[in-house]
Amino acid sequence: LKPPWFNQPRHVLFGRVRCPRPLAVAMSSAAWRRKAVTSFVGWRTALDARVALGAPPSMAPTAAHVAAPTSAPAARGGARGFAQDAAHVARQRRATLSAGPIVASTEGRRCVATALATGGRAADVADHALARQYAAEGAVVLRQAVSLDWVEYLRQASAEAVATPGPMAEQYARPPGFYFSDLELAERLEPFRRFAVQGPCAALAGELMGASEVCFFYDQYFHQRFSEAEASQAPATTPWHQDQPYWSVDGSQVCSVWVPLDPVPLESAISFIAGSHRWGLFAPRHFATGQAYGGTGLAHLPSLGGERRLAWAAEPGDVIVFSGMTVHGQEDAKRVRGEFRRLSLRFTGDDARFCRREGEAADVVPSRHHPCSLQPGDPMPCARFPTVWRRSAGGPDAAAAA
Repeated sequence: LKPPWFNQPRHVLFGRVRCPRPLAVAMSSAAWRRKAVTSFVGWRTALDARVALGAPPSMAPTAAHVAAPTSAPAARGGARGFAQDAAHVARQRRATLSAGPIVASTEGRRCVATALATGGRAADVADHALARQYAAEGAVVLRQAVSLDWVEYLRQASAEAVATPGPMAEQYARPPGFYFSDLELAERLEPFRRFAVQGPCAALAGELMGASEVCFFYDQYFHQRFSEAEASQAPATTPWHQDQPYWSVDGSQVCSVWVPLDPVPLESAISFIAGSHRWGLFAPRHFATGQAYGGTGLAHLPSLGGERRLAWAAEPGDVIVFSGMTVHGQEDAKRVRGEFRRLSLRFTGDDARFCRREGEAADVVPSRHHPCSLQPGDPMPCARFPTVWRRSAGGPDAAAAA
């Protein structure tokens, strides 16, 4: 049985992608038919990957999508580049299958993650084991959910963040240690804004929270760097805390997506207290000293002895998604040595409402440097907190940034 395009000219058009006729000719025998199907699946998967990275689904990228050192990830052009894309997708698929399934997203220019583990282009994870784990335990790891192109893009952007710190930047470690953090980078640095809007994290957050739409709340960059000698003199651990008490937002659909830019061994990993997202709010703590914020009216965290911990070693491309109410920290870490760069993006869902925190937490996010016009009780979508992902009638889809 010959496909309808068997007798077409040398190159036939599939959507906007030109497919070589030899692929059709290869269908003339059973053995070559199997090879042709394999090639076509690889071609289709590579196309989906190109679209997921924000490039148009054409063999030759437009001028706007040609990669440059400071540009967002773009698809490679030409036949050789196309083969490299296919090989990269194949490597991601093998890594994903060995590490467990990941959530999927949708097609289109703002499509953000390919369902490599399930083999589909879009999958609703509302019934997925990962979504159930997130709901039950408050944290989950997703393997190879961010492309390595995005990771490299963020590494370059992180150098700019450290070189030009914003008004909310802090140094948590005592010299000679280095533990840098900065907030609201997407409000002033375009690479971080682009990743928040076009990257995969909003869709992952929306699927796991079961939200119909997702707003980008803010982002925060962390950079730890400790040699053996420095680490012995300057502690570099993150105190136990919840994220949401720092923020002017209430609701159950509030989460962080933690994106490591360097490998994180298990002995240095952040730990999460399973089920603690159902405990209620506790006073936020200063990272530099571990002291609780004053004037918040919130109780201190109880003793965590005997509570079940969740921790994962992570590689660049993995993400950890956890509720804004989940207690987490690095105080259990056995060894914090080397360099750890990570970006954490915060998103809100349907039931999130603006509120005002008290005391020292009143001016964290949004800060006075990037305020919003919302009043207590207002839904979150606004110019300051744009809608970046929306679930369409036929499945999830990404929304244009406000």
